[in-house]
Amino acid sequence: MTPLRVGVVGAGKISGQYAATLTGLADVEVTAVADLDRARAQAFAAAVGGAAVRTLDDLVTADDVDVVLNLTVPAAHADVAFAALAAGTHVSGE
Repeated sequence: MTPLRVGVVGAGKISGQYAATLTGLADVEVTAVADLDRARAQAFAAAVGGAAVRTLDDLVTADDVDVVLNLTVPAAHADVAFAALAAGTHVSGE
């Protein structure tokens, strides 16, 4: 079975719990992460096994992202969701 490839947007407080859960799912692979703070994105990427650190625009259009997991602050949810949808990528919001 091909794993679901997830791109995570937002590497703040709640993302640690998601990293722990996502890495424990055999049929899910975190392939990309984006955050306004590049160091946080890099830390999250390392925690999930080396996902690529990308900009939001690159993440939502990436060939290796099946769904965007939107973990941003509420004020940014709509912008991230609309960017993913405009790119033809599924999106799930926290």
